[in-house]
Amino acid sequence: MNIKDQVVSLWLAKELKEAGVNSPSLFNWRVWTDGSVDCAMSDDDDFDYRGTGNTVKEKIPAYTVMELINSLPASIKIKIEGKELDYMLMICKGNSNLYVVSYEAGTCDDVDVLQEFGNRKLADALAEMLIWWRKREGK
Repeated sequence: MNIKDQVVSLWLAKELKEAGVNSPSLFNWRVWTDGSVDCAMSDDDDFDYRGTGNTVKEKIPAYTVMELINSLPASIKIKIEGKELDYMLMICKGNSNLYVVSYEAGTCDDVDVLQEFGNRKLADALAEMLIWWRKREGK
């Protein structure tokens, strides 16, 4: 199993960093001085084993699914027409090609969806939700 499939994509990792998410992660995206990028465990050394003289110029947390889930609230309270609703975080695997993360409330017959994101990678769908939630909360 490729680690890049288990962590948030580089472009979303950068967006999370810009959104102010700065918690530690088990993995980091490492951007090298020659422009190459790799993903490594946070405690791995930054030695250039290729012998090209490159150094790591930036490390960006590459959050895992569990790290992202732990960064999101389990529920969001909102008011609609004066009525307070509790939107629960739901993670659904539609099939092997799509994961959907949403905040929703309701019954089987009547579901209100506050927000949802779908992606091939669960980590990316969770990252998009975390970016949305931080913007919504003004963080």
